[in-house]
Amino acid sequence: MTEVSLNEYRYLLDRLKRNKENVPLELLITKYRNSYDQLKEELRSMTKEIIQDIVLSGLQIERIQAKEKYTEINSAIRESGFLEKVSHAVFLQQDVDQVLEYAGQLREIVHRIVKGEQ
Repeated sequence: MTEVSLNEYRYLLDRLKRNKENVPLELLITKYRNSYDQLKEELRSMTKEIIQDIVLSGLQIERIQAKEKYTEINSAIRESGFLEKVSHAVFLQQDVDQVLEYAGQLREIVHRIVKGEQ
């Protein structure tokens, strides 16, 4: 994740926040629907990219263990509830620091699984 992409992410979160504060929801989902949906989709995509960059950085899985580890990782991520928390941080709070904190916590979970330390 580069500083430029993080700055762009912050800008988009701020834009979402300003939209929600200054434009009635009814207008956002009708008159401005296309641009509002585009902004939310861009944030979804960037959030996914940021989380993957943080969680997967430096991760090494032996090919022979890959399928088993991927299954364990996906299950642990679903059970952790972090994806819902990230969604809340993005779309309700517009809090980039919270997103980064959750990504760091997910990273710890994933790396523990890979090391066999569940």
